[in-house]
Amino acid sequence: MACGSRENNPDSLELFFSQHPDGSVRAPFVVSLKHQGYTGLLHGGVISTLFDAAMTHCLFMHGIKALTAELTVRFIAPVRVGQTITICARLLGQRHGIYQLEAWLLPELYIAEEQCLARASAKFIIPPDENITKSRLP
Repeated sequence: MACGSRENNPDSLELFFSQHPDGSVRAPFVVSLKHQGYTGLLHGGVISTLFDAAMTHCLFMHGIKALTAELTVRFIAPVRVGQTITICARLLGQRHGIYQLEAWLLPELYIAEEQCLARASAKFIIPPDENITKSRLP
């Protein structure tokens, strides 16, 4: 859905995350008309999906496979169709088997953290069977 190839899923967002020296992950994303909610604006559900994907991939980069247990999103400024944004996430810590992460959206050209377009925090858990695999469409 978020990171797979369009060959496997024509609706994929085709996100590609890279790891940074501080342990965070980042991916660029260009907002298209098909991601629109209100006219000219990125749909809030897509923003939530971007955050979930970023935090999941941050865990993958740390060798952790876990599921989203809680996701809280704060929408700060509108994200416009045609805009290039950067989705960022980092692992804050782990306590009692619960991983805490944060994520944020930045405009393509940003100078200060105050320009953040949206923020999220989440808790992830490893399920009891610990058998998580990415789905593949036939």
